[in-house]
Amino acid sequence: MLGYDPIVLSENGFTTQWKAIASEEERNTFLAEHTSVMTDAGELTLSGRAYYEAAIGETAYNSYTNVLYVFPDHVCEKLLPVMRNRYIITSENIPYDSARELEQVFSEEYPETSESGVSYAIRLSTLQINSTKANNFVLQASMLYGAVVLMVICLTILSLQQLLDADKYKYRFSVLLKLGVEEQRIRKLVLKQLGVWFGLPITVALIVSTIAIAYFIQTVSAEIAAYIGFGALMLQIGITAGILALLLICYFISTWILFERSVHL
Repeated sequence: MLGYDPIVLSENGFTTQWKAIASEEERNTFLAEHTSVMTDAGELTLSGRAYYEAAIGETAYNSYTNVLYVFPDHVCEKLLPVMRNRYIITSENIPYDSARELEQVFSEEYPETSESGVSYAIRLSTLQINSTKANNFVLQASMLYGAVVLMVICLTILSLQQLLDADKYKYRFSVLLKLGVEEQRIRKLVLKQLGVWFGLPITVALIVSTIAIAYFIQTVSAEIAAYIGFGALMLQIGITAGILALLLICYFISTWILFERSVHL
């Protein structure tokens, strides 16, 4: 259904299909311990090609395992069916509205729970893709909004702290002027002071954030590589960092200008 070549098994053989996030160590350990399996149709041995890693989607796997057994058709016919999936490719792409209507009609005709105990469910690619994109957008937008709000709060506190202390520094800078210190030199001192007060908390936040992000990426590196891609993730992080950096520059420049006006430089 996805355009892959058919799986070819040796006589009385089986193979395995692995989830994208499964590690090589996990796969090798499992295959070393499961070279044969006993079924209602007899014992099967591991085929020449012991595993496949083709992307077939995540719904085929259980939540607690990363591997599927692939048996020959004549063996599957003798097994007790528990769940059966049917895949259909339409000749043309189904519009979103038609997909929603089809899902509703199917649910009415084949309810999820029936008196016979058999349950039915339908998943349409059009709906799944749109739902995933919408959920990703909401998640990214909410996280970016939260980051911007927190950044604005922190920068506002830093800015107000410096502007409220401007009267105290006004006398000190006036004394420096009377002692013969050039105004250009005092402006540099103001810039350095604001740089320290803005730079210190930002630097600490960057260090902590870098460590947290590196730990998170290392922890779920397999999921990121399989579902998102490191390139796309780095692009999103870069965009977020760019927006926050722009906010920092705007706050710093505005605070610098207002501070100098408050001390009459």
